[in-house]
Amino acid sequence: MEKVNCIDCKNINCYFKFIFNRDESKVKKLYVQCGQHIYLENMPVNGLYVVQRGCINEHYINNKDEKEICHIAKDGDVFGHKDFNATKHLFSAVAVENSSICLIDKSTLLEVCKSKPELSLKLINFFVGELNKVDNRYKTYDIKNG
Repeated sequence: MEKVNCIDCKNINCYFKFIFNRDESKVKKLYVQCGQHIYLENMPVNGLYVVQRGCINEHYINNKDEKEICHIAKDGDVFGHKDFNATKHLFSAVAVENSSICLIDKSTLLEVCKSKPELSLKLINFFVGELNKVDNRYKTYDIKNG
């Protein structure tokens, strides 16, 4: 995959595009092949990930030893957020196609949020939206299982 910097990235929905477009040294670029893991359960949490191009599945192994996909991230999507406040990942993430990923480490993200309230607000709205998705899944599950 060719290297694409933040300013030339086509993902207009990326929360970080205009924050880091002049200082990309704060964004680590990862290029992963289809089938390659980005992180595994119980590995240390390094930060938030954004799919620049590609597709990533986050999954866990349930009590029946089956893989359950809990999140699919595509171009412009954030992943790794469910574990962000933990010290170790609760899920694994694997590329389901060759992918280009940006990693914003925890300390950089916290530093930028202090100086960029618009990013903080976008992230708060993102996290609230993710919580709402989980709540809706539980409601649907409760309705089906009465």
